[in-house]
Amino acid sequence: MLPIRKTLLMMRLNYCGCEDCDRNLDAYDYSADTSAIVCPGSRFHGPLEPLQTRLERAGIITIDIAELLREPAAQTPLPPPPPDGCALRFQFPATDTDRRPVWAYRLSRPWRDTEYVVVMHVRRDIDADTRPATISETVLFRYFPPGTQRPPSHESILIGRSLMSIVDDDSVIDRHGVNIELGDHGARHRADGHVDPDLFAQQITGQMVVAIAE
Repeated sequence: MLPIRKTLLMMRLNYCGCEDCDRNLDAYDYSADTSAIVCPGSRFHGPLEPLQTRLERAGIITIDIAELLREPAAQTPLPPPPPDGCALRFQFPATDTDRRPVWAYRLSRPWRDTEYVVVMHVRRDIDADTRPATISETVLFRYFPPGTQRPPSHESILIGRSLMSIVDDDSVIDRHGVNIELGDHGARHRADGHVDPDLFAQQITGQMVVAIAE
């Protein structure tokens, strides 16, 4: 493998698939590239400096977006485990306006690898008879509160000011810990209209909401 230079690396990192990106890649001439070498290639022999050192020498600084956007840990204490077969509703520390109203529940038994779920009343735009329309829905997602174990993620994306981490089951976890399925929405539980959140959580998880911790 030939050495990888800064120009080529930055072109690959910033590639989005648009015509300008494709045009720049087509015009790139490796033999004429004199930018700093980031990776010396497979023919290199000898001790190799850490990647971070080589990147910094080339003027490439990596920034942890998650750290930049990390919010203070929620002060709302997690409720105690409810009796077996039951669920307990508690305050969800959301701050995004499109995340309200939201109801959070702690379950007595794990459901889809978590002890917590959230129910949301949302409005969604759809195409109806070639015309856009807005419908009301109630949705239920898995929830991983701050300080609890979360599924391992392999990528993070920044959409506006919302940081989302891609996990291995083709879903995303936002900064609040809500796990949202992508692609086939069959894995996401939803109902037409804004239905009672306690009854909806009970219907999906099979665990009755017996108490509320406000």
